[in-house]
Amino acid sequence: MARPATKINWDLVDEYLEAGCEGVEVAAMLGIHAETLYDRCLADHNVGFSVYRASKRAKGDAILRKVQFDIAQNGDKAMLIWLGKNRLGQAEKQEVTYTEAEISFDDSSNEE
Repeated sequence: MARPATKINWDLVDEYLEAGCEGVEVAAMLGIHAETLYDRCLADHNVGFSVYRASKRAKGDAILRKVQFDIAQNGDKAMLIWLGKNRLGQAEKQEVTYTEAEISFDDSSNEE
């Protein structure tokens, strides 16, 4: 006789995946083997765990960006600077890179 299927709280799984946790971590938190989580994801959601995890992670990233943006809009100067540097590529110092041109003083090609 087969064991009854482990009940998985998908709302809790989603919360941890949105926070950036890996499947192994979520499975450990649920007290199940990672393969059980992956198999159940396919059975319950008709999608592989990698795709499911990526969609939840993207949602978490979007929420985090929105919160950071709201904090910056409310006047947090540190967040404004951080977003400017990381999102807009702004920097306090501009780096200028010079490359040396290759110059040859060999006059052997001009001999008569």
